[in-house]
Amino acid sequence: MSPEKMNRRAFLRLAAGLTAATFIAACAPKPKGETPAEVKPTEAAKQAPSGGPYGGYEARNKEQWGRLPADHKKGTLVSQADWYKILGDPPKDPLYLAAFFGGWGDKWGDMMIEQIKKEHPGVEVTKDFDPRESEKMKPRIVAGDIYDWSYGAVDLGGATGIAQLAADKVIVPEDFLLDVEAYGYPGKRLEEVMAVGALEGASAGLTDHQWCMPMSQNCLGIYYNAALFEANNWPSPDTMTWEEFMDLQKKIKEKIDPWTYQGKYPGYFWDCLLRVLEYKAAGPKVFCDMDNLVEGAFSGPDIIWAIEQQQALTKNGWIFPGSEAMTHTESQQIFVDGKAAMVPCGSWLENEQKLTTPAGFRMKISNVPGPKNSKGNAKACYATAGGAELTVGNGKNPLWGLELMRMFFSPMVVKHWAEVIGTPLAVKGALEGAKVSEALQSAVNMITKAEGEFVVQNYGGWYPTVSKPFSDAFGDILWGKVSAKDAAALQERAAKEARDDTTITKYKRTTGCG
Repeated sequence: MSPEKMNRRAFLRLAAGLTAATFIAACAPKPKGETPAEVKPTEAAKQAPSGGPYGGYEARNKEQWGRLPADHKKGTLVSQADWYKILGDPPKDPLYLAAFFGGWGDKWGDMMIEQIKKEHPGVEVTKDFDPRESEKMKPRIVAGDIYDWSYGAVDLGGATGIAQLAADKVIVPEDFLLDVEAYGYPGKRLEEVMAVGALEGASAGLTDHQWCMPMSQNCLGIYYNAALFEANNWPSPDTMTWEEFMDLQKKIKEKIDPWTYQGKYPGYFWDCLLRVLEYKAAGPKVFCDMDNLVEGAFSGPDIIWAIEQQQALTKNGWIFPGSEAMTHTESQQIFVDGKAAMVPCGSWLENEQKLTTPAGFRMKISNVPGPKNSKGNAKACYATAGGAELTVGNGKNPLWGLELMRMFFSPMVVKHWAEVIGTPLAVKGALEGAKVSEALQSAVNMITKAEGEFVVQNYGGWYPTVSKPFSDAFGDILWGKVSAKDAAALQERAAKEARDDTTITKYKRTTGCG
């Protein structure tokens, strides 16, 4: 998937108690932070339309919104038959399905279209999959030409961005759809078939309505060459302490460069390794303090230590030469070609490289080792049950946009994502009966070992200006051009500015703080 997309997407909260049967793998994007459901709504969310979830939308499409029953009680099943009566005749205009085109491919979009045409003869759909979808969509939205269904057609930008899209009525609440009978799950409301924690994560902290829907379940960590490790009797990274892992890399260097990485998009190292190492070194309270902009949280000794450990990888010459100039796929190709032992990535890697991975190459994902004196749970991992990904636009046919959303979570699409893409959707039992690869199974194992504790960090989505200085300088930080102490100070200063700015809506994290 596109690293540009990856740098925008938020990995959101994974609810405690999520099992491996309902969770795993990932997609190529990811942004600067997560936004758990326990936070207070933003000011924009408080200004959400009154008079029911769809009050205020009539100005654009009064006739279509008027079909929704005024006496519907939340949590009550709307049968498929009744939903079809609400939809009525096929719309005159084609439905506009807009999506980012990347490592997931577009076959699943064809499946959505196939299903909606089968159920509603006469419906036409314009399918628009493009790697630059969000850039292409901006002028159309400004002109009032809004899509009906989207993955990646707008830059959601965490809680603040979603709240603004909601206030501007670009996106539509999904509340009513949650009570509609899920396609292919007789008698089950759509809400009932979603994976545990997925809807909460996709809500991005805006508790008034369900503004977004989740897409894939995912995890991040260290991918390693399984055959190479086994042939040399090197243990999996997650079976060691960080100190032992550093010693192992000295041995690996005798045979091969330990690492390659997505040099043009160094944030992979931040999210897949550094963030988790910081959590394990400093503990969950420090992460809560970061989210709450507590003075000193970003520059504590454990945070500085973790940055120094990350910098040691380049300082010791453990990076494949030229990696810093490579794109994500170029560096990942170095890994699958067996020229480097490890690469930081998310659970979309296997699918993203499947067309160019040599036959017989075996990859597994490992959690980031924690230091021997970890203050955080050494088994905790960076994962999500599904973030804010999918939206229905306030276009010409919003109810039909909701129907497209219902088709996305159908058994046929779920099976395609599990077996072909190798990444389960945020649906209960998404992997049941699916043929799971060795790489995907290793991701399942990583989640299982976490025992319900997942790394959560929200300030990037809540306060983009706080993470931006560190993100912008991360390439230089990684190569030691900026000291660990100075790197920490970048965010400390940015946090103070956000803390002191009374025009910025403040959030309060109170859970998962140790």
